[in-house]
Amino acid sequence: MRKLTLVAALFALTACDKSKPELEKTLVQVQQISAEKDSLLKDVMQTSQFIADVNTQLAQVKNRNVGKPTQGKLGEMESNLTPAQQRDAIKVKVKELTDRLNESESRLSASRKRVADLAGNNSGMTKQLAAFDSTITAFKAIMDNQKTEIATLTEQINGLQAENQGLKVEKTTLIADKTQLITEKSNLTAERNTVYYIIGTKGDLLKRNIITQTGGMLGIGKTQVASRDLNVADFTAIDKASVSEIAFPNADKAYRIITRQDVGALQTAPDKGGRIKGGLKITDSEKFWAASKFLILIEQ
Repeated sequence: MRKLTLVAALFALTACDKSKPELEKTLVQVQQISAEKDSLLKDVMQTSQFIADVNTQLAQVKNRNVGKPTQGKLGEMESNLTPAQQRDAIKVKVKELTDRLNESESRLSASRKRVADLAGNNSGMTKQLAAFDSTITAFKAIMDNQKTEIATLTEQINGLQAENQGLKVEKTTLIADKTQLITEKSNLTAERNTVYYIIGTKGDLLKRNIITQTGGMLGIGKTQVASRDLNVADFTAIDKASVSEIAFPNADKAYRIITRQDVGALQTAPDKGGRIKGGLKITDSEKFWAASKFLILIEQ
């Protein structure tokens, strides 16, 4: 296209019987105008490509925010950056893009002045100047569109920042909720698994109001049972999930369980009199403690 324009200019000048020096001068001027147009066109195309790249990177950040993988050259180059780092990088690029566009506008005005100076009073060159003005008008329209796109990019980045801040707040809330749930679960588990036992003589346990006696006649044949109001402070607390053996304070003595534990969950069952020697070895803690979390053993 440039060659055709130059040939047309030369043809027109030859037809007007211009001198060779003037012809050569005009040829140089036409080439300069053409070079100016090419330079400006290159700037516009580079800016457009830059905007397309930024748009691609913005899409990449959005996809990463929602957990979608990205593909392509840009995705590979930026895959080592977090979404927040990518947004910061894009902000830098948008500023660079704005600076580049402002520079292009300045060059556009400077090019227009240089071409006008080249044209002078030459009628043929004035036509070239008019054509160049038309090109400048088109470039300005493109640049105006690019300004709009830059404004849109800036707005999208601000939106992503607000979205990211919202996600951070949401994440913090979720972490706090999760921590609270874990604590509550731990507390509930500890409460559920905590059981209590006490071992003593009948007299001691009666004195401490841990057991009472019922039934019988004239003080004979009374049965020891657990008191209605038991205080956990009087007992030894253990975790039934981790403690499966309870030692007796006196290995030579036998002890009798008066609470409602399931003795079928013991390794060694009590004798016919309900007495046990050598300590308790629990084989099924859930079964043993199911009926009562308080265990009372009376020395026999």
